[in-house]
Amino acid sequence: MSAGHALKSFSWLVAKDLAEEARGRRVWPGMLLLGLVLVLLLGVQTELPIAHKPQVVSASLWLAVFFAGTLALDRSFAGEREEGCWRALLLYPLPPAVIFLAKVVVNCLALGLLECVLIPTFAVVSDTPFLRRPFSLAMVASLGNLGFAAVGVLVSSLTAGLSHRGSLLALLLLPLATPVMLASAEATRLLVLDDVGEQWWRWVQMLAAFVVLFMTMGLLVFEFAIED
Repeated sequence: MSAGHALKSFSWLVAKDLAEEARGRRVWPGMLLLGLVLVLLLGVQTELPIAHKPQVVSASLWLAVFFAGTLALDRSFAGEREEGCWRALLLYPLPPAVIFLAKVVVNCLALGLLECVLIPTFAVVSDTPFLRRPFSLAMVASLGNLGFAAVGVLVSSLTAGLSHRGSLLALLLLPLATPVMLASAEATRLLVLDDVGEQWWRWVQMLAAFVVLFMTMGLLVFEFAIED
């Protein structure tokens, strides 16, 4: 397959999923609502000394992103399977890696939208300066989204055809996504403390390494994960 045809197919897959969500509003409203509820609960209940507050609220933020984002990942392949077009999609002359990348991009967009709502909200309710370094925070969030979406899409493809897939997805995804969540939370904590030094860069590099690992693993294993 030519690069032009693969790029066109990739764009079509991303546009299809976004258009389906825009018409049906099946996932993103519930994801945003769950994220807001978690952030409001965690933010209002966070009454800690200033010295301990950045670490707790940074971890709480990424936990909220994880649990709310799992809703989007759970529906990554549900639409095709429920509407009976999954088999036709697999028979289409398209490398599985293109499907994987398209799903990762769609879920990254969902996580990005979620964070655009949760981060300012959490900053207000917890009185924490998350937006002190917005560009650095955007880089951390982008890397975290890529790593979380990559491993999430892979696990979602394995559980898509199973009953009770929602609870199973969260159970399998939590240990795999923990390194990404930990690195993202620590990098965010240092940003809140305005400590963008060598330690912060180490966490960012670790986060980037996990992104490369999960993306590579997904590209190599996804073809076998989607086999019936």
